[in-house]
Amino acid sequence: MQKTILEVKDLRKKFSSGKNLVNALEGINFEVKEGEVFGILGPNGAGKSTTLNILIGLITPSAGTIQIFGKDFFTNESELKNRMNIATAYADLANNLTVYRNLKIFAMLYGVKDYDKTIDSLLSQFRITELKNKRVDSLSAGQKTRVNLCKSLINDPDLLLLDEPTASLDPAIAAEVREILREIKKRKNITIIFTSHNMPEVEEMCDRVALLHKGKIYRIDTSENLKTLMNVPSMEKVFIKLANEELDL
Repeated sequence: MQKTILEVKDLRKKFSSGKNLVNALEGINFEVKEGEVFGILGPNGAGKSTTLNILIGLITPSAGTIQIFGKDFFTNESELKNRMNIATAYADLANNLTVYRNLKIFAMLYGVKDYDKTIDSLLSQFRITELKNKRVDSLSAGQKTRVNLCKSLINDPDLLLLDEPTASLDPAIAAEVREILREIKKRKNITIIFTSHNMPEVEEMCDRVALLHKGKIYRIDTSENLKTLMNVPSMEKVFIKLANEELDL
């Protein structure tokens, strides 16, 4: 039986907007099993980034509990974060440093002992060894994305959060990156939380998908079951129905 790696209960977040309070999350609940790729699907403003930022400790929730590896996240944050990492298309590396220096800093923050070997191995896996001594500000958006993915694996995490991980990659490189991620997941049994606006990618990568809109989860199921339930031929159509609130679930 698969272990539960992440359990989120009644997670809520309110933000101040002028004199008003905005409900970014309205009591969401979900579990992620060991070795699972769990997708969070929703249009802009659905609450995806808020959820991920809470899970990595950047935002404090208004209410709710999070258990990771069987421990309360908020009372064991430092310990648990050492077993986690994140790659997002929306976070920048230090532009004035080389790829190697960036990765070395993160390796040292996580206490990676043989960091030179680890960095070389990751750069090789993502086919960017030649970028090792180049400054980040000289890289293309796609190259930065792959460096960010190397950063996310620097500490050999058990739980990996991927926020739009292939957003800046051309289709061929994106397909190659997905294959690398699948191979790493299979070999190390990493648990992954995955967000993307690329619906074929969601269908290809995710074991289950949570439909999130306006801070609420409407349903969690496999892509195949969601398409059947909503009587549509593709996850693109599922996404359109979700965005338009045309859900009968």
